[in-house]
Amino acid sequence: MNSNVRVSLIIALAIGLWLVSGFFDSPATENNSSKVESKLTNVQADWFEIQSYEPQLVLRARTEANRSVDVKAQMAGRIVAVPVAEGALVQAGAILCDIDQEDRKLRLQHARAGLKQATIEYQGARKLEQGGYQSELAIAKAKTRLESARVALERSTLDLDNLSIKAPFAGVVERRPVEVGDFVQPGQLCAQVVELNPLKVSAEITEQEIGKISLTRGAQLTLVNGETLSGSISYLSRQANPVTRSFRIEATIANPQLRFLAGMSGSLQIAAEPMAAHLIPSSLVLLDDAGRLVVRAVDDQGIIKTLSVANVGENSDGVWVTGLPDRVALVTIGQNYVSEAEQVAVSYRTSPSLNSSSPNSSAPNSSGSQ
Repeated sequence: MNSNVRVSLIIALAIGLWLVSGFFDSPATENNSSKVESKLTNVQADWFEIQSYEPQLVLRARTEANRSVDVKAQMAGRIVAVPVAEGALVQAGAILCDIDQEDRKLRLQHARAGLKQATIEYQGARKLEQGGYQSELAIAKAKTRLESARVALERSTLDLDNLSIKAPFAGVVERRPVEVGDFVQPGQLCAQVVELNPLKVSAEITEQEIGKISLTRGAQLTLVNGETLSGSISYLSRQANPVTRSFRIEATIANPQLRFLAGMSGSLQIAAEPMAAHLIPSSLVLLDDAGRLVVRAVDDQGIIKTLSVANVGENSDGVWVTGLPDRVALVTIGQNYVSEAEQVAVSYRTSPSLNSSSPNSSAPNSSGSQ
């Protein structure tokens, strides 16, 4: 046998031995693969219980005067006095503008004299009536003259009083466009008075949120400079804005020192009606294939459940969600690597209830339930 044949036989024998060794090793390899495939995914879960949650609605708002009135002249005449300046504080009944009396005091005296004369005439007619010397027509005429005299006196008194234009309530004189010597007509502006205590805060709320608040709820205004004021809801609109479909709401805030002015902007925080919800870390919330918010829960047998939730609020500790059972174990580590109905090996960060033991879970620690 030449050398070439021997080399060929040696190579063929080596290949055969290699193939035979692979045949005997394959069952072990397949067995190891099955062990890897049968290994459960390790996850960590935590227990969460339902709580009472008071949502906070935050709206863009601005301050307004509680009342603003244009005080106008009721009589024509020349302005002879303006006792208050623009920006001054006034009490209810304070004189804002004085109109020249001219001959109105004389008219008042004449009206008083006319009433006195009409009274005497009527009394005399009644005495003549008793003696049978006066007709009913004469009595009626005398009574009419008496009533006319009373009306004339009342009109003269009102005219004289209306010459002094007074503040209808305590407030601030925002505008006073007239000066001494100006001639005003009935209906012409004397001054604008605004009431800043209490201060009114107005905002717009959507139709989805209007049903969450009531007049009994508190409100907190945070101005752009960081100052915070507390008050309460005083008005809820019953008709939506036809353009924006939003509703107007108003809050009333005490402003005794008048430090805060009308027209300031800020955010109005309103406490909505309490509701039942779960506070969970925001990292637990996932999106499913349909774009809905979901969380991964695990039952007592270590089976993964995908539960839909609704986000109803947020704070520094996490997010408030609804749609979960009153007490639920949520996957906190590994939730991105498991799927619906998958069995997992779960360890709990907080203790489950005494009757909630899982064959796939490790022994719980003593950190207490959340």
